[in-house]
Amino acid sequence: MSRQVTNRIVRPILSKTPDEAKKGVLALYRDFYREIPWTCRSHLLDTPIAVARQKLKEEFLKNKDVTDVRVIDMHVVKGRMTLEEFHNFWAQNYNIYNYFDSTDTQKRKAAEKNNTFLDNFYKSSDK
Repeated sequence: MSRQVTNRIVRPILSKTPDEAKKGVLALYRDFYREIPWTCRSHLLDTPIAVARQKLKEEFLKNKDVTDVRVIDMHVVKGRMTLEEFHNFWAQNYNIYNYFDSTDTQKRKAAEKNNTFLDNFYKSSDK
């Protein structure tokens, strides 16, 4: 008894072609990029906008080698949900900070702490 191998036709999630998937990814990136300043202000994040945009770029570049259209579409859907959570305050600050490396934030706070007026004054008087 032999089995026949058949090709299974799968339905696309959002995009039918890789070009359509690329357009969806670029639209999501653009929407996130535009949302970052508002999110940083409204959630009172101490992360600079430039650092947040750099982290956004890193997150998108993590998946640059994905070629399957259905997987790309799933990433776009999850990204849209994340964007909506940030915009509607469904995500708390600690959820947003999970995207950032905690050591970066700690280093930046330590650098700001070490650059106070009195620290600079004491350093200049030691010379």
